[in-house]
Amino acid sequence: MIDLGCETSVCPFCGAACLTRTMTVFFSDKSQSVVRKVFSDADSAKYPERRKKSSEDRDPMSTLIYRCENASGVLERLIVLADGLTRIKGQFTVGDVEELFPGEGERMIKMMISGGIIIELGYGEYKAV
Repeated sequence: MIDLGCETSVCPFCGAACLTRTMTVFFSDKSQSVVRKVFSDADSAKYPERRKKSSEDRDPMSTLIYRCENASGVLERLIVLADGLTRIKGQFTVGDVEELFPGEGERMIKMMISGGIIIELGYGEYKAV
């Protein structure tokens, strides 16, 4: 069960995090109680076995998207993004930002540079300060 208003969802059975826009919707209703009723009536033997989550199961990019979405403001969002991409990739490009926030890469990079959040290491390669 996913919230279509969220960018990412975590499977309660396998612990995998996925972008909501890439998921297939089999049933939808505005009422959680209706969705829960449909699931409770379904054959649970067909569900995969629930497994324990470990830190190795977490997708760092999905975690980064979640942290950015839950930042308290634009400045915090940019700092979280720059720090996260630097931690994950070492250095990053506009393309890396575009993968996470389509259509926003150039603008976000400019804001991070002007705010002193990132530095340009070489042409088009950035790192958090």
